Amino acid sequence: MSSYTEKNSQVPEMQENLELLQNVPFFSAIPIKALKILALLATREHFGPNDILFEEGDDQGRAYLVLSGELTLLRKNDKEEAIALHYAEGDYLGTFSLLGSMPSLFVLQAATKVTVLTITREQFAKVLEQFPDTAGHALKALLKELHQWERKNIAEAGKCCLSKTGATVL
Repeated sequence: MSSYTEKNSQVPEMQENLELLQNVPFFSAIPIKALKILALLATREHFGPNDILFEEGDDQGRAYLVLSGELTLLRKNDKEEAIALHYAEGDYLGTFSLLGSMPSLFVLQAATKVTVLTITREQFAKVLEQFPDTAGHALKALLKELHQWERKNIAEAGKCCLSKTGATVL
């Protein structure tokens, strides 16, 4: 296959990646030029049922956007494992991993056949180097995401568990 053909075969996938990333709140505020680079650098990975994407303690250094299938976030100990969350098509996870070293507190496992779009910390860092103003946009998006997460947890906690939810601002 010629390099011309290879480049042309990437265009539709890159365009699709761009559209997918624009729908992720964290990436939606990033300038389009920077987002196009991320869309080009992003890769698609496929996993089979029960495949482990990362273990507790791993610093996977990547974010995932679920394109198809289902993932399960597990907390394991010597005696048992507990399901913390399920992720399905359109769900995004791993923002903190893009920003710096972040050992996982959980195990991420494919519950079904899964396809994910991944962006690595190194890829994100390259975009930040090329487009320094992107860092400010990313920080604003992260703060907004964190605030929404906190509001959701407070709403779900109820009076009995409010002291256990934690708070980002005291």
